[in-house]
Amino acid sequence: MSYRRRRTGWIWLVVAATVGGAGACDTREPPVEPVATPYKHTMSYAEARAVLDAHRDRLPAELAGKTPAELESSWPRWADAHDAKTRARLARGDEDSIVNFWMFGTSFTSRPRATAVDLAPRGGRAVAAEVLLGRLDDLIAAVSSPVSNERLSFVRDALQQRGLDFTTAAGRERARAYLIDAHERILAENEGYRRSAESAGQIPDEGARLARFASVYSDRGLSSDTSLPIDFALDETLSAGKSQRHLAAPVRRVAVIGPGLDFTDKADGHDFYPVQTIQPFALVDTLVRLGLATVEDLRVTAFDLSPRVTRHIQEAGVRAERGTAYTLQLPIVTNDPAHHWEPGFMSYWKRCGGAIGDAAAGLAPPGGAAGVDVRAVTVRPTVVLTITARDLNVVVERPSRLEDADRFDLIVATNVLVYYDPFQQALALANIASMLRPGGFFVTNYAMSPSAPMSSAAVFSTTTYWDRERHFDSLFWYQRK
Repeated sequence: MSYRRRRTGWIWLVVAATVGGAGACDTREPPVEPVATPYKHTMSYAEARAVLDAHRDRLPAELAGKTPAELESSWPRWADAHDAKTRARLARGDEDSIVNFWMFGTSFTSRPRATAVDLAPRGGRAVAAEVLLGRLDDLIAAVSSPVSNERLSFVRDALQQRGLDFTTAAGRERARAYLIDAHERILAENEGYRRSAESAGQIPDEGARLARFASVYSDRGLSSDTSLPIDFALDETLSAGKSQRHLAAPVRRVAVIGPGLDFTDKADGHDFYPVQTIQPFALVDTLVRLGLATVEDLRVTAFDLSPRVTRHIQEAGVRAERGTAYTLQLPIVTNDPAHHWEPGFMSYWKRCGGAIGDAAAGLAPPGGAAGVDVRAVTVRPTVVLTITARDLNVVVERPSRLEDADRFDLIVATNVLVYYDPFQQALALANIASMLRPGGFFVTNYAMSPSAPMSSAAVFSTTTYWDRERHFDSLFWYQRK
């Protein structure tokens, strides 16, 4: 009996010289090139000490119960190990992206997408399972063939790195089983996260409730997926911050921690357009539209752990140097029963990118993707060149030797710190504080508890609803004193 037939009952729908020329021999010593200062370093014990002291009752086992001298000796090993473990979590996040791609992608199959809208007319669970298994067959066949599609190349490379061979029938069967197991893991994890969120929501004390929400995903894989609603929330909160005089022009230096890639999200997973990053451009668009920044004076640093993300942004910069614009494709599902969009979100969708680019023809979704509208914006090369990508693990790393003029006026991290526990969040907040200029702001969508020199409580917050089902993002502002 084949693996596929044995496992049919498992599956339910989850709706990065030589100098000179001819002539006399020159016996002079060649000039010594100056050694470039590394742009980042691992947080030292001295830099971490205040956090270690404040969290003695919740230190990880490798650091718990140690004297200050023992902590100082153990800290470098722990920081290096943490960095390695965090980067390993990227592989689990990549698996999540691959499973979502299998369920929702259209570039490798003509079968219906595994959404409630697409499958409802076709029947119940048995039909959903058959569609998903058929889509899996199509995905395996696509990555086993010569590939030019960026997403399919990523899937093949990621699975080959796990020892899966697509050149044999046995290898393809192993890949199929591997992805089925990954799907089952994701189902179980999502149910656990749902229960954790429900439990957090029942905590009567608001501070404790927000703190619990802030670390719900502290053991989850690190996915690079992103989507537009959080950028709408950022647009709204920055507009409110300006009107209430928390943030004023000129904003010159901005950092985005974890900008992500629109590879295939957990709700719709469209893949009829190239992989793209959204948040850095959306943030620049908002700042320029609000008159808080000018393209000529603005510099944005995108910090991310994923080499795919940093490489994508760096390659966009290389193309921009040659005068090539960056095209954003902005799809929106208008017939999704789970989301009846608020008018404010629809207005944002219609204007996003207008301050930094020009309207373009959106790519047409495949014939089976009914109810999908697409806007496109060509972002001007001068805007693309305002953005620099850097690798950084914000929990245990920080930029080196920042001059006052290079410190950030604004740092944004959305759906990032929720992947860490309170101790790791405290380390990240200390590193973020070191990157801010005095008076600068850190904006995130989970309530935090920073230490000096940042304000211990949010100085300002907003809540933005993006659909009539009351899905929302709350943005909290913390200021460096």
